[in-house]
Amino acid sequence: MLAISELVIGAIVGVVISTTGVGGGVIVLPILTYFFGLDALASVATANLLSMLMKISSSYMHFRMGNIPLRQSLIILLIMIPGTVFASYGVTILGDFSHNRVQLEWGINLLVLLAILFSLYLFYHRIRHPQLHMNPTQPQRQVRLIKPLLLPGTGAGLVLGATGVGGGVVVLPLLLRYGQMSIKQAIGVSLFITMMLSGSSAFAYGGHTDWKLALELFVGSLLAIPFARYLIKHLSDKVLQYATLFLILCSAVLMGIRLI
Repeated sequence: MLAISELVIGAIVGVVISTTGVGGGVIVLPILTYFFGLDALASVATANLLSMLMKISSSYMHFRMGNIPLRQSLIILLIMIPGTVFASYGVTILGDFSHNRVQLEWGINLLVLLAILFSLYLFYHRIRHPQLHMNPTQPQRQVRLIKPLLLPGTGAGLVLGATGVGGGVVVLPLLLRYGQMSIKQAIGVSLFITMMLSGSSAFAYGGHTDWKLALELFVGSLLAIPFARYLIKHLSDKVLQYATLFLILCSAVLMGIRLI
């Protein structure tokens, strides 16, 4: 029987992920660590599986709303997936050596914090220089998409595979900065991409994943889909942008506390 706490937490996380793209790692990881008592490796593995499950329904919602251009999404996915798979298997191999556990946990937390700080810089750049992020036409966007995203996209794939963090914190700011998408498109595309990447990463972690807990939280997230759809339709781009920025700032504080 499902516990009420898992359903409530799953619903709250589901709303946050669906409306901002943030939460698959930076919110779920602290919850799995502090509330459910999972160690760092199990938290990353379970966060990846839960992120994939929650983003299936969220991506479908955004696709129906016209926020996911498939061609651009597939290009970005192909750029990111090698780094994600490589990092996932690398962390799994390191985690199997017990004497590396403390250093590995510290390294994961540090990588998450650095990714968050870089994302904050990208958001700051977008807010201070909005004229540089005007959406190009569709053909222009396809031509200009690959080269600027090669290096940052590969780096984002490595971060997601190694830490479980990547959707709203890393991928979404990259789409805003280098993909020149609107905030709603960037949220939809980041959900779709990280759904696929989190799935490949979750399977790489294998036996470290708490499948039961992930499924219980996922059921709770399904209850929040109608409310999330209402928010996406009625909130302005500016409100969504600042809400996402606020969550990333909160994530930076949480990860900073974990490193102290």
